[in-house]
Amino acid sequence: MSLANLVPAGLKASTEETDVLLELAYLSTAVDGRLDDEELSAFKVLVGRLRGTKPSDSDVDALLDRFAANVDHAEIGERVEKLAPTLPANLRPLAFKLAVGLGVADLDASADESDLQIVLAEALGLDEARVDELTAEVYASLDAGDDS
Repeated sequence: MSLANLVPAGLKASTEETDVLLELAYLSTAVDGRLDDEELSAFKVLVGRLRGTKPSDSDVDALLDRFAANVDHAEIGERVEKLAPTLPANLRPLAFKLAVGLGVADLDASADESDLQIVLAEALGLDEARVDELTAEVYASLDAGDDS
């Protein structure tokens, strides 16, 4: 399964927008209090795809440290509600898809992750029909992906 499939080729996003996409995906996974190897590996793939370069482990670690320092665990929902609306409308569906994709990277979606996805969808202005559509796209893309 590759989360890179969720990022459209030729995506044009600023550094700030890319960082918001990555932080929202991170928060959506970190909300359950654990990041396992599959999630960390998938996050590294996302960093590379969104930034267009292969990141080093230290690059990824620096991002994770920065994102973890931005919020206490109990405040993750509030951070998502603050960050999500800063994205332009054209990146909001992608933000949701990346959060869902990273949440299932470990094949062990939690109730906390699902609850935060609802918060994220609302903060992005996505209705239930659009959420269902985007979630289906995530699963279809991951099923069609490779194992990287």
